[in-house]
Amino acid sequence: MHLELPRVSLHSMKEFASHYLMIVVSILTALGLEAVIENTHHRHAAESAHAAIVAEIRANVAGVHDSVESNRARLKPLEELDAALEQALAQGLPAPQVAALISQRARGGVDLGLFFPTLHREAWDVAVANQSASWMDAAELRRLSAAYTWERDSQLGDMTHLFDGPRFVDAMTDARVGAVEPHEFLRVVHQATVTLRAAVNRYEGLERVLLRALGEPGAAAAH
Repeated sequence: MHLELPRVSLHSMKEFASHYLMIVVSILTALGLEAVIENTHHRHAAESAHAAIVAEIRANVAGVHDSVESNRARLKPLEELDAALEQALAQGLPAPQVAALISQRARGGVDLGLFFPTLHREAWDVAVANQSASWMDAAELRRLSAAYTWERDSQLGDMTHLFDGPRFVDAMTDARVGAVEPHEFLRVVHQATVTLRAAVNRYEGLERVLLRALGEPGAAAAH
């Protein structure tokens, strides 16, 4: 900010006070205009960042929802198989009879595959890096921050520690050729069921959090 002071000779206190007041008013006006311009810039930056973040979270919600539905579809037959095997063994059916049932089911396919979404956070990272996030409404910022924290904490790492992939593959191979041990197969199927159920529960919770961040809590209540 640059002010060009008038080059005049002052001949009285009244004239000095007049010029002094003019300078002060000019400085205050310039500072006020600068503050208005800066505030406008911050507001526009915050609005732009907020729009990008909301769009990103909406895309993440769609991905999470698709994963939940896909995992839930695969969970149902696994739960049915888990329950049927447990019941057959609890009833004391002969092992060869249970093994035959398992082999028949395995040849038809036992689908485990886990679906998990790709959770984007580029818009959030940009807003944090250029400080536009700090110019958002405080309550809104806390809600959005919580959503991204949940995203980070909802990855599959701690949900798969109970699942032994190679063991599952070996059990399915043995089952298809009729060399399965029923109790071992039940344990493998139960591992898969617990893992898939954990994924469904985790991502259902994440979907609710993301929808709350968007101000749409009712949409997740339907699950």
